[in-house]
Amino acid sequence: MKGTKKYSNSTTKKAIDTEKDPYLLKGTPKGRAVCTQCASVYDNKRWALVSMEDAAGKAESKDFISVLCPACMRIKDDFPGGYVTIKGDFLREHKVELLNLVRNKEDIARSHNPLERVMAIKEGTEGIEITTTTEKFAQMLGKEIHKAFSAKVDYKWSADVKMARVNCTR
Repeated sequence: MKGTKKYSNSTTKKAIDTEKDPYLLKGTPKGRAVCTQCASVYDNKRWALVSMEDAAGKAESKDFISVLCPACMRIKDDFPGGYVTIKGDFLREHKVELLNLVRNKEDIARSHNPLERVMAIKEGTEGIEITTTTEKFAQMLGKEIHKAFSAKVDYKWSADVKMARVNCTR
């Protein structure tokens, strides 16, 4: 039976109101900006990582304004963009490897986009919960855990806000 689905994925994505997302910059800042928390620099509509010394020099410059980047705002407000939950027996045997994988992927992702970060890693009796600043980074971690450990991964996307829940089990 063709055409049973009312809405396509693109229709659902368009329904997310990014205007109400306080963590997205409203337009571009006047000129260039540097984050006071993580020293990321905003220039040409893109956030980039620079060394702390370079960021300190830019923060003192008249050409740069001091702001808080969207990732640092999410961390400050404790409002994750993604949750990655890892459960299963394999966790006992591979916990160190798994956490190393997460940190390595964070370093790689952050070098491309400094807004993609791990906010927290919480270990509980049933498993590990990792919170991320973006939903896409949570999705990427789920894919990497699946590739490395053959874990079953389930993705759940929020329909009204930019948020993802990724559940990994094995």
